[in-house]
Amino acid sequence: MKAEIITIGGELLDGSQADLNAAYLGSRLTSLGAQVVRVSTVPDAVDDIEEVTLRALDRADLVFTTGGLGVTADDRTKQAVARLFGRKLVLNEDVLDGVRARFDARNLPMPEINIAAAMLPEGARPIENQRGTAPGLLFEKGGALLFVLPGVPVELRSMFENFVSPFLEGRGLRPLAQERLIRTTGLPESEIAERVEQLARRLARTDVVYLPSVTGVDLKVIGRGHTPVEAAKTAEKSQEKIAAKLEPYVYARGDESLEKVVGYLLSMGESTLSVAESCTGGRLGWRLTRVPGSSEYFQGGVIVYSDELKQRLLKIKAGVLKKHGAVSGETASEMARGVREKCATDYGLAITGVAGPGGGTKDKPVGVVFIAVAGESGERVQELRLAGSRGTIRRAACQAALDLLRRFLLNIEEVR
Repeated sequence: MKAEIITIGGELLDGSQADLNAAYLGSRLTSLGAQVVRVSTVPDAVDDIEEVTLRALDRADLVFTTGGLGVTADDRTKQAVARLFGRKLVLNEDVLDGVRARFDARNLPMPEINIAAAMLPEGARPIENQRGTAPGLLFEKGGALLFVLPGVPVELRSMFENFVSPFLEGRGLRPLAQERLIRTTGLPESEIAERVEQLARRLARTDVVYLPSVTGVDLKVIGRGHTPVEAAKTAEKSQEKIAAKLEPYVYARGDESLEKVVGYLLSMGESTLSVAESCTGGRLGWRLTRVPGSSEYFQGGVIVYSDELKQRLLKIKAGVLKKHGAVSGETASEMARGVREKCATDYGLAITGVAGPGGGTKDKPVGVVFIAVAGESGERVQELRLAGSRGTIRRAACQAALDLLRRFLLNIEEVR
């Protein structure tokens, strides 16, 4: 089946909001065996929405629109599809009861404007919105299916998983393509491609998609087959072969975050961790505590910007700071040891560096960062040369520090 995706909203066109829905729908439809042939983005204008939707219905078997289903003046998708099908907007009492129930559950009065959420094109099949008020809509036209979905990502995803996917499978669409993820960090996309491209070309019924970001490169491995089971086996075998080419830079074979992987390793060893941060200002601790249950292994940490606080809280020797400076491998090591002793944990992890945009020198320009880990078995220190904005450098530094800890816990030899 051919599918088209239409995302609606001026905020997507002017760049003020990222289009998360098209990527999600493309991935999910591909995994169900559909072929996504076109993605379009249009403003919140009835004429534009109607025109692009009509053309899509003439070309594709499945058409998805996202956005424009709210109750404000710029939410015009319902008007556009009603005009496309020559139908009036009428009040759906069942939908209105559901909207009222959501407000009643929160002990809030329902604003009159929300009645608009229950105004639906005649004959449209409403799709329950379990995470919001505005329902989705389903139409059929000449054998093609039109799914009109909300633009809020959490609402769209809930609607797709709870209704759209089961509906399509009931119509005979089965996953003939399966996806598997490989997550890497510390290796640029170009070098990853050098390592795996030749292998990827030899892998039957397999596609590899590179997804680079500040914190690393994910590889989406898509396996195809005549049945869902066959596609899954293809994807899993290809995933294993490709991942083997990228060790030790692979930290997950799935969608786990690096902080979750590190937390798992600490839990398995019944070990505890504390952190000392300078240029990252608490971001490392924030990432670690994003993981549910992290209190089992993460004890806490300190943010030490000034040399005075580094000495007072972490007992860093004044001579080390004077000789090597706050941004140095020696200071990072002392920070890791100091926080480990201060918090009485099995491991200490530290970051110090120049995140910019100012503060750099000829010897230590913006982007120079030192990370260190200390444990009973010893220490490791790594110097990083990072590029980008202040936020980019801080994000990359935290990722590198977590990966240094991962490799230390797994006793993987130093890389690069």
